[in-house]
Amino acid sequence: MLWVILGLNLLVAVAKLLYGYRSGAIAINADGIHSLLDSSSNVIGIVGIAIARRPPDENHPYGHRKYETFAALGVAAMLLFGCQEILGAALDRFQHPRVPQIDALGFVVLGVTILINLGVTWAERREGRRLSSELLLSDAAHTRSDVFASLLVLASFAAAKFNILWADLAAAGVIVVLILHAGISILRGTLSTLSDERRLPPDEIETAALAEPGVLEAHNVRSRGPEDDIHLDLHILVDPESTLADAHLLGHRVERRLRAHWPGVTDVVVHVEPALDSERARSRQGGGLQAKD
Repeated sequence: MLWVILGLNLLVAVAKLLYGYRSGAIAINADGIHSLLDSSSNVIGIVGIAIARRPPDENHPYGHRKYETFAALGVAAMLLFGCQEILGAALDRFQHPRVPQIDALGFVVLGVTILINLGVTWAERREGRRLSSELLLSDAAHTRSDVFASLLVLASFAAAKFNILWADLAAAGVIVVLILHAGISILRGTLSTLSDERRLPPDEIETAALAEPGVLEAHNVRSRGPEDDIHLDLHILVDPESTLADAHLLGHRVERRLRAHWPGVTDVVVHVEPALDSERARSRQGGGLQAKD
């Protein structure tokens, strides 16, 4: 899918940049750079997903899914770089003001590229939600910002027909704000994963584990990872009189129950302990029961 999106984004970027060069409109040049960054993001995404889908190996026992998160981080970096380029062009136009030469072709170019970007955004959001892919969802946010940017350029073209000098610069300035907003949103998501932010509420995990007959307490719940590759570990207390084999089987039943309840969970580690007073939780922190390890 990303190969098709890459081709469409390149087509959109080239069309905008060529018309920007022809007309001297800084706003559509900025929008063209924005679209070119979409293409760069797709290249990063293709590489990121290709690596992220590799199975676990000797050096990566947890798999390679964080490479997709790193790729999404690269998308954010590209967005921020684009802001610098657009601001530089806007400063030059401020120092040398002139009204761009806009004709009917400019409106046609923008209309067609807006329709293409709307289609790309819809497809990426649909697939991103279906696959719970951080990369596709972040790229959809990027492309959506490109649609808003193109609408602004369209408005600046209309203003140019009335010789309004500041419209081109104003549109370019708002495009920078849109790019920054998309970049910050992506950064929040990727840094959340890279910093191992909690993915599942501990109290809900405890409740699900306690629903399994034989579990007397659940505590020390931890979760991390992308939404579709959550790693979860917890401690459960069982009857001290249980045999080792029975306690082991109970741990497996808890694991299956948690995986069934949260499809995004790909790895569960259940620590089975005897329900002795020394093993019980003493406090509730961060929404979950905590006991000393």
